[in-house]
Amino acid sequence: MGSSDIPDPITDFQNYQASLFKAITSATNAANCIPVEDLGFFRSLDRHFARDLDQSGEALLNLGNKLTAHCAKDLGVGTDQKMDDIDDVNDRFSSVIDVIDGLFERADVCLDEMTGKNNNNADDIVAKNNRAEVTQISQQSSTGDKLEYKLLHASNVVRPQLHFKDRIDNSSTVPFERKITVKPHAMVPLEKQQPITDSVIASGIPPAMPHPYAYEIEHITYPDHLFESRDPIMYSSFDDTEAIWVDSEQALDSMLKDLEGVQELAIDLEHHNYRSFQGFTCLMQLSTRDQDYIIDTLTLRHLLWKLNDYFADPNIVKLLHGAKSDIIWLQRDFGVYIVNLFDTYDATHLLEFPHHSLAYLLKKYCNVDADKKYQLADWRIRPLPKEMIDYARSDTHYLLYIYDRLREELLAGSGSNENLLRAVLQRSAMTSAKVYEKEVYDAEHGRGPGGWYNLLIKWRHSMNQQQLCVFKALHQWRDTTARQEDESVRFILPNHMLFALVERMPTDSPGVIGCCNPCPPSIRRNAQAIYMLIQRAKMEGLAMDKETDHKLSLDRQPISNNTVVTTSSIQQEQQEQPIKRPVKKVDPSVFDLEKVYQQRQDIVSQLAATHSVLFGPNKQATITKEEMDAQKIAGHIRATMTITLPFDELKIKAVHDHTSIRQQQEEKSSIKESSTTEEEHIYAPADQRETKKKRKANDNEVITVKSLGTKKKSKKIN
Repeated sequence: MGSSDIPDPITDFQNYQASLFKAITSATNAANCIPVEDLGFFRSLDRHFARDLDQSGEALLNLGNKLTAHCAKDLGVGTDQKMDDIDDVNDRFSSVIDVIDGLFERADVCLDEMTGKNNNNADDIVAKNNRAEVTQISQQSSTGDKLEYKLLHASNVVRPQLHFKDRIDNSSTVPFERKITVKPHAMVPLEKQQPITDSVIASGIPPAMPHPYAYEIEHITYPDHLFESRDPIMYSSFDDTEAIWVDSEQALDSMLKDLEGVQELAIDLEHHNYRSFQGFTCLMQLSTRDQDYIIDTLTLRHLLWKLNDYFADPNIVKLLHGAKSDIIWLQRDFGVYIVNLFDTYDATHLLEFPHHSLAYLLKKYCNVDADKKYQLADWRIRPLPKEMIDYARSDTHYLLYIYDRLREELLAGSGSNENLLRAVLQRSAMTSAKVYEKEVYDAEHGRGPGGWYNLLIKWRHSMNQQQLCVFKALHQWRDTTARQEDESVRFILPNHMLFALVERMPTDSPGVIGCCNPCPPSIRRNAQAIYMLIQRAKMEGLAMDKETDHKLSLDRQPISNNTVVTTSSIQQEQQEQPIKRPVKKVDPSVFDLEKVYQQRQDIVSQLAATHSVLFGPNKQATITKEEMDAQKIAGHIRATMTITLPFDELKIKAVHDHTSIRQQQEEKSSIKESSTTEEEHIYAPADQRETKKKRKANDNEVITVKSLGTKKKSKKIN
């Protein structure tokens, strides 16, 4: 089957599955045609078949190594044991079984989620009935009054970030990429952000670009109507008016036309961060003097940059209460920035109110009891129930009137230079100049809002070194998994379950699941990886304990009172002392080359065959005993061959074996004087030689050189 005949798994998965099953079946049948026990016999019959079989086995082993490594990395098992031959497969096949078990476990969990058996993951299923369900919780307040909180959630909610047109990047190594491309009401041009590439990340650029409206905020000229004293404008009746729901581009453009000419805008946001790592804005409430708007930011997320025409206008006062988080969310999700902010929270501090919440302001100026029943509501629900829309609308409906009252009190308490009002505007400007930056995880020191250090301080129980290593490892795994799956760390692994795992340190997958009740889906999917992570962390902690004990033992060694120990003296002493390495006892016979060669020849003569059915005669087969004897004789002849020297002027020194050399050394050590041996000959002219019988001038001297250990003899040839 060619690659063009394979169906596309995305568009035609059933046919792709059938073709895949057919290919696996045919390959399995072909492999089973030859029994495993007969492979050796067939290899001996055909040389080409043996070579092809080896190549196929090597290719399959490499493919298996790659698949195992890829699946292990995806599961978080972290096995890096590569198999090179059949012995490695037999010894390390248990690691492959662990990977396969992890895949089956994850597939089982995913099937339960798809079929609806796992009720804890119903939020990820496409909703069949998306009608909101109301859960009411009663709680006693500090004054003894009964408070009722309504937790609204839907039985099935599709994750909105799956449909966002902009990509969500939770990586801590890549800086935040600004979404603003057009800068209205600019006093200086927009500074373009360079494309974020690997080289840019490696160069160490700052985590985020500067605030695009930093210059405009610093050099703002506030409008005159902001400092004019006038009677507060009463808000319209809440029950007699309705908010306009904005969930399309046409409705958004119509709302923007209605905002032309306004002088004040009341703004509030509803945020969700439980099923998202960074969180996202679900709803925006916008109110003018005449109309309330509820904007579906999940649907219009990619179009809300148009609000910069009004939010960045310095002539329009933007009213928010506690705007620090709202400023960050507007930048992160929509690329919207605010110029000329009036934060009513800052005004309550300068006016020294006893309380600073929006509920206090509503009661003080509007005699309205704030309805906080829906603080725990899931704002991803669509369509929103009317009670949730009314709750969101109430946050901005009264805010314009509250602003008028606060502004008048600030002007009344100020001098001729409106110092209180300008102080509020200055604090609000500092809030609007905040820049969104990604949260970076500090694995070494645990610093930052999401670091392990702050959580460790809250845990009031003691930990040993192994538990501390397990705590750090699990905390880092939770952060990494939350970033990858775009979930909050609370959804991946709640804090109390994290500490339960640290206390018990389970040694298997069921133990991990047993520590978490009810078990989060991410823990059930990665139970195998978690328990292996715990085991590795325990080993690291044990190694650190041993190192600490070794250092303590060195510190406790007694030191003489008359000895002053300094760092330089210790280093000098370490340099002067030679390093002693233990030497094992070695058998001297292993260095006897003749003996080793003889042993090898004996082994070869027992195992090697002179003829092969598959490859024919074996040229490297063992020689016979007669041939070995012939080789010895030839070697003896070469060692005892004679050399005729046609000249006399030659100095010859005898060659000794190790026995004779050792004897000479013993004689020298006993006599303690050096002397020339009788076998050492020094050339002298013929007339100066002291011999009993002189040779004739035409005689030739024949020198016989024997093998190692024999003496050289001179023979006279007639």
